[in-house]
Amino acid sequence: MTRRHGVAVALALALATLIVLVLRQAPDGTFSALASARPLPIAAGFALYAGSFAARAVRLNALLPEGDRLPFGRAMSLSAAATFLLQVIPFRGGEVASWASYKRALGAGWLRSGAVFALVKAVDTATLLLVGLAGAAVLGARSGTPALGAVTALFVAAGAGALLLVPRIGTRVLLWLSARLPEGSQRRRAAEELTAGLSVTHERPALFALSAAASFLFLAGHMAGILLVLRGLGVPATFEGVAFASLTGVGVAALLPSPAGTFGPMESGFAGGLAADGVPFALGLAAAAAVHVLTTAAAGLAGLPFLIGEAGRRHRETPPL
Repeated sequence: MTRRHGVAVALALALATLIVLVLRQAPDGTFSALASARPLPIAAGFALYAGSFAARAVRLNALLPEGDRLPFGRAMSLSAAATFLLQVIPFRGGEVASWASYKRALGAGWLRSGAVFALVKAVDTATLLLVGLAGAAVLGARSGTPALGAVTALFVAAGAGALLLVPRIGTRVLLWLSARLPEGSQRRRAAEELTAGLSVTHERPALFALSAAASFLFLAGHMAGILLVLRGLGVPATFEGVAFASLTGVGVAALLPSPAGTFGPMESGFAGGLAADGVPFALGLAAAAAVHVLTTAAAGLAGLPFLIGEAGRRHRETPPL
């Protein structure tokens, strides 16, 4: 067995171990509630969710200068690996690990890769806000309170628009600032690194718009995949319900981060969102636990090529004892 194969087996075993740990900590009643699951829609949803990272590859490359763009497969695997790390590393450690992954993939400094990572997060957060609140507006209209849903959606749409504008404004500020800092100074180099990471927002607004469109496409695949899984589990959710539940799940998890391999904030937020769609909370909680396991596994599988490559590279770069 080659070293590369050994690394692949080790990572696959680590992923399997994590899934076993997650399953062991699943809330009471999870498996009895899901006993009548249909495997075909669940498998289709799993495959669709994993495949939707292709859209994130387009999103990432649209945010990079032409000379820094990654091969499509590497960009897709990096995007999936970053999602996987966010889900499995406790508290805010996943953010740091994802940032480090971007740094390694781009071969850039911490500041420049951090600017790209922040830009990616801004685009993804803005699009999730818009899609989630669109789902809330539809649910509100369906339940007879369209005004509340519309007002909420309007405010969050404004917030999402602001998130997309901040990088452009920030780039202009950094350009102005770097021109006024001493030539060759550390502060000027830092400002120039940050500007390079955000350059697409200022120089190529059409590509910035493409990144947002690709992020919407990812969310369409992400939510359709989850909806297929839920249908396979016998959960009577709708697309708009999944959109709102995705927002509430991510929102609660962001406010109350939890250790890796455990259940709590994300599942409760997701189940609460599904409750607005008429899904009983207990069933929604059990379904959220299953979705957690499947989406983590799908992201890990799609991200495995990048993780294997990085593990192999670190092994080659480590001097022998």
